[in-house]
Amino acid sequence: MPTTWLLSRSSRRRFSTTASFDAARLQVRASRREPSWTRRPFTEVPRLRQCCSGKFMMAENHPHTNLTDRHRVEALFHDHKWAMRDSGPRHYRAHPTYPIFQRMMLFLGDDLANKQIVEYGCGRGWVTKELARRGARVSAFDISSEAVENTREVLKAAHLLDHCAVDVMGGEELKYRDDSFDLAVGFAILHHLDQYRALAELRRVLKAGGRAIFAEPLASNPAIRLYRHLTPQYRTPDEAPLDLNALSKGLGGFARFEHHDQLLLASAAMGLCYLPGLARFAPVVQHSLMRVDDVLLRLVPRAGRWAWYSILVLQK
Repeated sequence: MPTTWLLSRSSRRRFSTTASFDAARLQVRASRREPSWTRRPFTEVPRLRQCCSGKFMMAENHPHTNLTDRHRVEALFHDHKWAMRDSGPRHYRAHPTYPIFQRMMLFLGDDLANKQIVEYGCGRGWVTKELARRGARVSAFDISSEAVENTREVLKAAHLLDHCAVDVMGGEELKYRDDSFDLAVGFAILHHLDQYRALAELRRVLKAGGRAIFAEPLASNPAIRLYRHLTPQYRTPDEAPLDLNALSKGLGGFARFEHHDQLLLASAAMGLCYLPGLARFAPVVQHSLMRVDDVLLRLVPRAGRWAWYSILVLQK
């Protein structure tokens, strides 16, 4: 049976204002204090002094061809990231990618009850929690043991831990059986992985007809490339934004692939986070610009190459 490719530069659906951006909810999230487990003192987290020392960063400031070394560096870096409070850039406090998460969830459908879902890169556990809250049976993993601990704490507090299995694992070497999952979900995770190996493993663990939904930053935005070049402290040398052309070479065996580009003009709103007294306006400005983006990307789909993020939909 021939493989059919569906490539889309813009969304084929209209996103409702409520679905695409809940401003009130986002402002509450931004003002809420982080849980206590995200504020662990640096000295309480094993191996993290080594991870963040200048000597370590200089020694590891190059991509790794060996998967074991790559996983080691990713684990050390993200153990530190998830153990420390406010370890990211200033604009992340405005949760600029939360509207993308809301849109990504629309692609999963309304009925997740008892669906078997694998989550790539569980991080702080907020995606895991939402999937479990909607009735899914979630198998979540992360290369970072700190992320796994964080996610378990979040699920335990929400009385959802019994619905989930959370493990330390790399996306290129999954421990799950073949044809195990109805859905795969990941937020800003594929660009951390050896994509060809990860896609092969994704095909293996998805059931026939199973779908995968990912939201990923794009490599084709020159402003984002410049920002990443100026801020190497926020990522490992193996991490690189997603190149859709390169990704397509690893899609053999998938029956369908489409992508829906996001945050074109809207990404400029994050600049307000660096101006005195204007950070609180960033979510509202972003919301307005996202509506402009939706129109612009429908009229000029090729403009999606300048977007910050894209939602990927794959089907086995």
